[in-house]
Amino acid sequence: MNKKYKNSVSFEEGFCEIFNTEEKLKEYLRFAFEEYLEDGDFSVFCYSLELVIKSRDTIQGFARKVDLSKMGLYNIINGKKEPKIRTLAKILKELGLTLRVA
Repeated sequence: MNKKYKNSVSFEEGFCEIFNTEEKLKEYLRFAFEEYLEDGDFSVFCYSLELVIKSRDTIQGFARKVDLSKMGLYNIINGKKEPKIRTLAKILKELGLTLRVA
């Protein structure tokens, strides 16, 4: 049986409450990307990307902004398709980040 509790919030709502500024969102995504570079688990980075995108817009709205289809963006954030570097760069740019080689 699935009960809803009066004072409960969804994970995504809680995420938005904690990461409630642009700087916090950027730092979260930077950390997720660094983790990906260390462990190679792209799916974890993609889930982080999904949370940040949903905290700002709908998937469909964001996909339009970066010139992707809704399904194309879903395939990326669900780990079904690894994006080309230019696609990842467009996504990060729209989120206010840049892809840097260090």
